[in-house]
Amino acid sequence: MPRSPAPTTKATPKRARREPLAEKAPQGNGDRRRVILEAAIAEFSEKGFSGARVDTIARRARSNKQLIYYYYDSKLGLYEAVLELMISRTSELMDAHDRHDSIVDAVQDHFDNLVGRGGDEWIRFWLWEALDSGASDAPRSRVRAKVWARWVDEFRRAQDRGEIGRDYDPKILALAVNSIVVTPYMTPIVTKLITGKDPKGVTFRRQQQAFLDKVIKALAA
Repeated sequence: MPRSPAPTTKATPKRARREPLAEKAPQGNGDRRRVILEAAIAEFSEKGFSGARVDTIARRARSNKQLIYYYYDSKLGLYEAVLELMISRTSELMDAHDRHDSIVDAVQDHFDNLVGRGGDEWIRFWLWEALDSGASDAPRSRVRAKVWARWVDEFRRAQDRGEIGRDYDPKILALAVNSIVVTPYMTPIVTKLITGKDPKGVTFRRQQQAFLDKVIKALAA
């Protein structure tokens, strides 16, 4: 009796990667990714990398986790994309006020960028980075170092103009002035205990700016 032919097995074609549904994402905003990144900035600045949750970011953005992972692959990928956006914004601010005529103007602009103009987000990020990883490993470190190099260059140019003495290391000086600017807002309780003033108040900020002016003028050659 002849054998019946063996049944043929059809190979199951591989499905192409499909973009996840995004019906929850806001409509008409022109850029879903930007909305997600703005939500991520808020979440990471409030809770740090370790404490932030992608599902919370998705809710803030009225999106979904699947879409976020599709765009950024991982939580770290999302964090690095957030840093790229913040670095880009900082660079744009620096470009808009490039080549200051004096170091006093440069310091004033640096103060405005960090204390105002959304710079408080950076201050919170620095605090969380210190808690999460210390000084050993900073995401996007090369790009960020280039931005800080522009700040150091302000002090080098001030030395070339004779505003600051040559015996000062411009890198340490840039670090010290930045610390005077940001430390009161990184340690607001200590600031209030020492000065008796709220660092977010107008009175304290005026005193801080006046002090910075005096420090810079005292560094003259």
